[in-house]
Amino acid sequence: MTPAPGVRHLYLHLPFCSSRCGYCAFVVNVGALGRRGAYLGALLTELEREREAGLIGPLDTVYLGGGTPTLMRPRRLSALMDRIRPLLAPGAEVSMEANPESVDGPALAALRRAGVNRLSLGVQSFQPHLLSALDRAATPAQARQLVACARAAGFEDLSIDLIFGIPGQAAADLEADLAEALAAGPDHISWYELELKPGTKLARAGTPAFDEDEGADAYRRIVGGLEDAGYRWYETANFARPGHECRHSLAYWGAADYVGLGVGAVSTAGGLRWRNNPALDGYIDALAAGEAPPRTRDPLDADDVRRERWMLGLRLERGLPLAWAGPPDRPDALDRLGAAGLLRHDAEEVALTREGRFVQNAILHELMDYA
Repeated sequence: MTPAPGVRHLYLHLPFCSSRCGYCAFVVNVGALGRRGAYLGALLTELEREREAGLIGPLDTVYLGGGTPTLMRPRRLSALMDRIRPLLAPGAEVSMEANPESVDGPALAALRRAGVNRLSLGVQSFQPHLLSALDRAATPAQARQLVACARAAGFEDLSIDLIFGIPGQAAADLEADLAEALAAGPDHISWYELELKPGTKLARAGTPAFDEDEGADAYRRIVGGLEDAGYRWYETANFARPGHECRHSLAYWGAADYVGLGVGAVSTAGGLRWRNNPALDGYIDALAAGEAPPRTRDPLDADDVRRERWMLGLRLERGLPLAWAGPPDRPDALDRLGAAGLLRHDAEEVALTREGRFVQNAILHELMDYA
């Protein structure tokens, strides 16, 4: 299959980190900061290859993720934005992740001038002992200061990331994090349950999973507390003030085509999915030699697309259009789940009820077959 031209959503992976957090299973590179210049050159080359192939643009959303993107420093990030800016559609959303210990006020101001207009701050918790449990480098004071610096730099679209289910987290810690998050006043909050993924430091240490009942109670408290404060629960783990939903993430959840650049980055377009290999040196060397980065390619058949649309679409507050998603694998489960008060459905749409949204993953597996 040939990827469709004019993909409107772009992800750029900036993998450098000063250390690896205990829960991190992402493609990151620790101790390789000396390769940042070469990596930027490779990333710009890959961008140009895809642009010349007619695959990219005009772009409605761009997301600079990592890793710790701000470790690239404003000079390199500004050079990257100089190449991206001509590809942007009017009103494009340009998001970047930042960790509190890796950036300051002047750097944020430089990034805002370069065209980054949405900032996602990796806070994870405001409690020192929980940050320590996660191997996070930043302090709560640095997180609070970064929020103030971001506002002073002119960011009017500010998000913070938080985690619940952290080892040692008590109900009082969750309440304190909720109070701190609301006091910070971001426009958007992503609040994820900790996953103990295989191979991470926490998993290797045999860290016990958070008690299931306590996790469910924590999740309900987060949703209720944020909704009471005026945030819309628009996706399973994401909350926004009106008009501040992450457009880039909505493109993913809407199964839109997107292109990912950089080590480990994934792209999906025109019924094809490809993934760059995660090796930093292999990526840099291939592009320096005028070659495409090493990658795997997999076609997506109709059932792949249908099942992904159900998996992604049920995460959203809005209903799932059946004309777009196709039928579930087990349509007989719809009436049973409806009778249980977990979803509503008709010939056009399936929508989870509020109660159903708390058990979205269980409902998905009632409806669909996933290998």
